Amino acid sequence: MKILLKTLQHISSRLHVAHSIIVCRRNISSSSSWTLHALKSRGLIQLSGTDVNPFLQGLVTNDVTVLGPECTSLHSMLLNVQGRVMYDLLLYHKVLEDNPSVIVEHDRRITTDLIKTLKRYKIRKKVNISDISDDLQVFSALPPVDESCETGLSLEHKSLYLSSEDPRISTFGRRIVAPSEDNVMKCVHQGSELASSTEEEYHERRYMLGLSEGIIDLPPGNCFPLESNLVYLNGVCFHKGCYIGQELTARTFHTGVTRKRLMPLKFEIVPSGLSAGDNIVNEKGKSVGKFRNSAGKHGLGLLRVAEIKGTISVTNNDGQIYNVEAMPPEWWPKEEEKGHL
Repeated sequence: MKILLKTLQHISSRLHVAHSIIVCRRNISSSSSWTLHALKSRGLIQLSGTDVNPFLQGLVTNDVTVLGPECTSLHSMLLNVQGRVMYDLLLYHKVLEDNPSVIVEHDRRITTDLIKTLKRYKIRKKVNISDISDDLQVFSALPPVDESCETGLSLEHKSLYLSSEDPRISTFGRRIVAPSEDNVMKCVHQGSELASSTEEEYHERRYMLGLSEGIIDLPPGNCFPLESNLVYLNGVCFHKGCYIGQELTARTFHTGVTRKRLMPLKFEIVPSGLSAGDNIVNEKGKSVGKFRNSAGKHGLGLLRVAEIKGTISVTNNDGQIYNVEAMPPEWWPKEEEKGHL
C-alpha cells in the first residue's frame, strides 16, 4: 500500500510539471514530425540481484521503491557526503529473467568512476554491476518543434529493450534504449513519423528548456542539487529516509532559499571560445553567475535569479563580448521568478 501511494504521488508530481511547461518556439528545425537522436555521450550500467532496490535507496536522491511497471523511469542524482552533485542519473525499471533490475543511464565519460563508486558501497549486498554501453544505445525521441502539430508517436515497445517517458520533463519526449537506430525505426507504428536527427540538436533543444545533463553542465563535486533544479525535475524525495548527502539537501530545502539556479541562456549569435566557468556579468560589470555550456544559440548558466534583469553578457577567450538573455523556464513554479523556493 505504501509503495502504491508513493507511485501515485510521483505520477502526480510529473503531471504537475507537464501541465505547467510550455514548449518554447524556435528555429532549430522546420520538421513537423518527431525526431530521433542517438546519444553517444550517454552510457548504461545494469544492476541486477535481490538487493538492487535497498542498495540504490541508500545512495541516490530519489525513491527507488516506486520503480516498477507503473513507473518505469526516475530522474535522480548521486551526491557526495558534503551534499554536492557527483553524477546525474536516469534509472529505468527492467525485468530480466523474471528478476527486476535497474538500468542506470549516465554521462559515458564517467562510466568507470561510477562503477567504482557503486562497487565501493556494494559491500556484501547481492548486486551485480555490469557496463552494457557497448551492447545498447540511448536514444531520445523528441516531439515536433511546431507547437501546433499534435502528431503522436506510436511504438512497438515490446520490441525495444526500453522505452519510457523522460522522467524529468514529461513533454520532453521519450527515452529509448535499443541495439541500433534501425531497431528503433522498425518499431514505429504505421501512421507515426520519426525522422533521424543529430545529438547536437538534442542538446540545443534541452538547453532551450534549461535542462542540465552530464558532467559539463553539472561538474562533479562543484554544484549543489537544489541549484541544479533537482526538485523541479522530479529528482528527489524528501520522505524516503537517509542517502548520501541527504542531511544538507533536506536542511537547505526546508530552511534555506536557493538564490542561484541553472537557467537557460539565449545568445544573439552562436558563441565561440567560451569555457565552463566564465563569468556572466551585468551592464555594471558585476558578476551575476557562471557560464556552463552551449549548443547553437542556446546555453546554460548558473545565475543569481534576482539579478538577471537588464543586459547581461559573457566574454570569450579573445575578448569578444556576447550579449545573452536569461529567463526562468516555464516549468519553474511562478514564485521562483522572485527568487524563492
